[in-house]
Amino acid sequence: MAIGDKYPTEWRTFSDPETGRIIKQLTTGRHSNYPLYYFIPSITSDNRYLVFHSERTGWVQLFRLDLISGKIVQLTDGRTQHSGWAIWCLPHLRGIYNHLSSLNQPLNEVYYFQDEQLRCVHLHTLEDRLILELPNRISIGQTGFSPDGRHFAFIHADRNLFTQKFAEREALLNMGQFNWEMHDAWRNQVPSTISVIDTANGALKDIIALDFHVHHIFFIDNTRMLVNHVRDDSGMWTVDFDGNTRTLRPRDGHGVVCHQVSTARGIYYEANQKENNQHNVYVGRYDLQTDHFDEVKLPPNMGYVHTGFDPAGRFLFYESQTATDHQLFSLHFPHDSEHFQIRRLRTIPLALSGGQRTHAHPFLSPDRSQLFYTEIIDGFSQICAMDIADLVDLNEYWDA
Repeated sequence: MAIGDKYPTEWRTFSDPETGRIIKQLTTGRHSNYPLYYFIPSITSDNRYLVFHSERTGWVQLFRLDLISGKIVQLTDGRTQHSGWAIWCLPHLRGIYNHLSSLNQPLNEVYYFQDEQLRCVHLHTLEDRLILELPNRISIGQTGFSPDGRHFAFIHADRNLFTQKFAEREALLNMGQFNWEMHDAWRNQVPSTISVIDTANGALKDIIALDFHVHHIFFIDNTRMLVNHVRDDSGMWTVDFDGNTRTLRPRDGHGVVCHQVSTARGIYYEANQKENNQHNVYVGRYDLQTDHFDEVKLPPNMGYVHTGFDPAGRFLFYESQTATDHQLFSLHFPHDSEHFQIRRLRTIPLALSGGQRTHAHPFLSPDRSQLFYTEIIDGFSQICAMDIADLVDLNEYWDA
């Protein structure tokens, strides 16, 4: 079990019984497989390789799947204990830190964390090298590269403090004395730092030191990053290389932003609001140039929604999970009440545990012909791709 180990094609093709859409299951086996975090790319810009996590060796490692042949190659061989993404995923996995790796599309490299190191592996040569030692620090959030591939941003915290605070949280949770209403107060006990590495020369720059824990960071252009969440709440804000910050779309009568994706046509997101024991979801688009945003309310009881990622910002699709249902859907004519439509694309099995590894996290391939997502099959997360070429360029979405 080492870097360069090869696996044969695993995929199978079938049609969805409800919609007739063609679906290709790309991975299989009695182990979970899942892409990089869906805010950032998992597929090379030439649409050739998918980079994904797999637990097939008994360790979380990164693999490369050839989207032409289906063949799989192992990219990493990390041996970190307790490498799961604490809070948002299962903490007690092992291997590399899952969900915290990023694909640099211009350079065809992947940065990943193991122990107190940031490392890099090249997708073609499989050369693995050390980028940075992080003594007494721990990576705690999803990461990202600038579009030009020049800079890598990540979130980190004091290892001993984070480990202590997470252990306290986990103990209280196991005793039934911790709930999600206490989450933001817990975040305020874990200071974090956002840093950027220049990939050309390895220079490290601390952008901003925070007195609270943030979960995600990714670039919206070559000099600005978008961060989740704000202090004391969910939400989103930006920071540039000089540490200048700007809060976007704060909590209002429609609730607060949870997930968002940066596209060529603005930031698409969903906001959640609870009123009279009803969970309301508003989907929206934010224009960074004008600071303007507009939103559309989804039907009641849509559950926990993730906004799908189309880098072009044209196709509107989402993941929705309730206590009884888990589905992918597209949203048509959102501003036209006469033609407004939610179209179910796929109903997938519910997962009651497993953290981020079991979310669908839908995103489009670079050629925009396939919708990639994670689905529970025979009890394990597997990566699937749905043919949606007929939908992506319809004039039925936000700008219809």
